[in-house]
Amino acid sequence: MTTWRTMPSTDAADLADRLAALDWSWTMDDAPAIVEQFGWHTLSSRPRRIMLDIGFGPDSGTIQAKNGEVTRIELQLTDYAEPSEKPAVKTAFTDYAQAISEQLGEPTARVKAPTPQIRWAGPDTTVVLILSTASIWLNLVTNTRLSADDRNLQLDNQGLL
Repeated sequence: MTTWRTMPSTDAADLADRLAALDWSWTMDDAPAIVEQFGWHTLSSRPRRIMLDIGFGPDSGTIQAKNGEVTRIELQLTDYAEPSEKPAVKTAFTDYAQAISEQLGEPTARVKAPTPQIRWAGPDTTVVLILSTASIWLNLVTNTRLSADDRNLQLDNQGLL
């Protein structure tokens, strides 16, 4: 078994709280200031994507944009786990959800499939905790982007995409 690294749940909850409270332009021009504010490291910057190291190595975070407007901030909360570590990943997901709920209140949505998510919606953005196959991610997504993602998933499930 490898040493599986995780962000402490209290740190993840504080990060979720800081993300939920962000008040900025949501433009790629201002994204470097957000990177600096959070203490992340930029690895590469392109017009539609900034690749970050937030402490779990290259590409452990990204800022994504469309037409110069940021649509999503993705942050890795854990290392990638080995198959034998899956129970630990699920436990960490539950711990993160509880800690974030203590900061942000009860979730506004729980999505079971295809990728389990717990969401805390705000007026313009939503904090999303995601359980992927081998790691856990925390996203801040504009509500417009999240609505489009949900619509596209629904259309795909109906075989229309």
